[in-house]
Amino acid sequence: ANRVRPGGGRDGGGQTIPVGRAGPAARGLARAAMRLDSVAIGEAIAHALATDGVVGTWEGLLRPVLVGIGERHAATAGLIDVEHLVSRCVSEAFATVARASSATGPARILLSCADEEQHTLPLEALAAALAEAGVAYRMLGARVPTAALVEAVNRTGPAAVVVWSHIRATADPAQLSALLASPRRPLLVLAAGPGWRADSLPAGVVRPVDLAEAVSLALAVRDSLDQSTGA
Repeated sequence: ANRVRPGGGRDGGGQTIPVGRAGPAARGLARAAMRLDSVAIGEAIAHALATDGVVGTWEGLLRPVLVGIGERHAATAGLIDVEHLVSRCVSEAFATVARASSATGPARILLSCADEEQHTLPLEALAAALAEAGVAYRMLGARVPTAALVEAVNRTGPAAVVVWSHIRATADPAQLSALLASPRRPLLVLAAGPGWRADSLPAGVVRPVDLAEAVSLALAVRDSLDQSTGA
């Protein structure tokens, strides 16, 4: 179990961010976050991306720190400034990965948050991981109404659609059913995120357990299409 010392040390302003069993890099990032040191935060993320890639950075560094910030906020109602700054730094780092991508070919993966879902960082992590793997995608972002998502699917014909839900309140299975019933039904519909309950998903929807599985499923769809079209 992670233990937080009372007082939390010089940099913590009386608090520290718990990072569970994550290693020294996560503890260093947590200290930089408590100092609101955006330069140190950006350098830590960039170093991890260069060393471990997007998935390794998300699972080993960013997710533990973001979860720790959430836990501290739930306990104290504080750290909103820390959460906003870290989120912006993470978004900027993922956007840098995406800009550096050499992905070619049609964008066969569509990424979208569920209706009213505003928590986008995990979807941005998936986009960066796809970019890192050379997979083209389209990102719709936060709070996409079901009708708009179906319209986008019918207009662009993606092979796979990922719908992210972070909280139970945004995880309406009807959104997934609408995708399955659309005229240009995707080969793969992924219900990603902790909001979705496995026992409420329509038949034919896949719920990836983590970022790595979501990436591998998207790659599998891309590769199967390439083989079928001779690309």
